Amino acid sequence: MRHPSRPVYLNIFKIHLPLPGWMSILQRMSGAVLFLVTPLLLYLLQTSFDADGYARLREWLHIPVVKALSTLLLWGYLLHLLGGLRFLLLDIHVGTALATARKLSAATLLASALLTLVIAGIGLW
Repeated sequence: MRHPSRPVYLNIFKIHLPLPGWMSILQRMSGAVLFLVTPLLLYLLQTSFDADGYARLREWLHIPVVKALSTLLLWGYLLHLLGGLRFLLLDIHVGTALATARKLSAATLLASALLTLVIAGIGLW
């Protein structure tokens, strides 16, 4: 007989999360990454105000790894922005049903990916 007050071991790798759960995790992860990268972005912004610094940053953006990281950072920003709008809709009780929450999560992921492709395709690649 099991004692009801004992802790239950949950293997996080075997838990199946629905799409809104994954969206919630991605929202938090993108927010944490954006928070940690903010000092670097502010430094790059300050560097770009000088003509030599701007030219140096333009040269860096021609490196494929920097382009890929910039695209990934842009996707994280757009995902966090659109995910925040989705959470605001949830706060006013729009999309709280499971089917609607799944559709909103899928729309958020799709819109962030498409916007990233459009913006990065025009500006970076």
